[in-house]
Amino acid sequence: DESLRRRLLNVVKGYPEDTTDNIWDDAKDGPNPNRWVRGGLMDVVDSKSDEEDDGPCWGLTDDAIIDICFHDHPAINEFEAKLGQLFSDFIVTTLPEAVLGDCVSPITANAPVYGDTFEFHIDADPMQVPPSPWADIFGRYPNRSREKPRFVSVLLYLNDVWKAEEWGAPTAFLDPPTQELYEVFPQPGRCVIMDQDISHTVVAPRKEAGKRPRYSMVWKLILHPKQ
Repeated sequence: DESLRRRLLNVVKGYPEDTTDNIWDDAKDGPNPNRWVRGGLMDVVDSKSDEEDDGPCWGLTDDAIIDICFHDHPAINEFEAKLGQLFSDFIVTTLPEAVLGDCVSPITANAPVYGDTFEFHIDADPMQVPPSPWADIFGRYPNRSREKPRFVSVLLYLNDVWKAEEWGAPTAFLDPPTQELYEVFPQPGRCVIMDQDISHTVVAPRKEAGKRPRYSMVWKLILHPKQ
C-alpha cells in the first residue's frame, strides 16, 4: 500500500519512517552521500563492499546496510509479514550468511542514476553454492526442485513518482538460450518476484531523469517448504 511504500522509502533514505520532509533534494543533487556511496552495492557474490569513490553505481554505505538488515524497522517487518502471507506454503527467511558468506547482503537497496553501468547477473543458484554449512546440509540442486529450499528475490520500486516512459530505468531479464529480453518498468510500489537464478540487470535511468535516482529495495529470500 502507499503508506508502506513511503515508509520503506524513508528507511532506505535513512529518514524517520513517518516523516514527510524532503531532507535531501535527490532530484537536484542525486543520492545523499551520507547514505549512499559509489561502489557500495552488495548485491551479488564478489560485489565490492569497500566504499570506493570510482565504483560503477551507487550502493548503500556499510552502516546503511547494517541499519536496514539488523536494526528494527516496523515498515520492513510489515512488508516481510506480507511476504509470509503470500508464500503461506513455505517458511520464509532472508538469505542466511551460511549460504554465500557475508559478501552478499540479505536485504539491499539500489539507487541507479543516469550514467551508471550494470551487467547481467544472477543473485544466487543453489546448484552453484560454495562449500559451506548450507551445502553440507542441503547439498547442491536445481532451483525449484521439489521439497528443497527455493531461492527467490523480491524487488520493490519505491520512488514517489517515476515517469517510466520518459526516465526509463527498467529491470531487464535475459533468456540466455534465445537472448530474448523482457523489461519491467518501475512504478511506485510495483513488486517483482523472481527466482534468483534468472539472469537480470538494472538499467540506468535516461538522461532526461537528470540526477534523480530510481530507488528500490531487494530481499534475497529462501522459501523452505513446510513439511
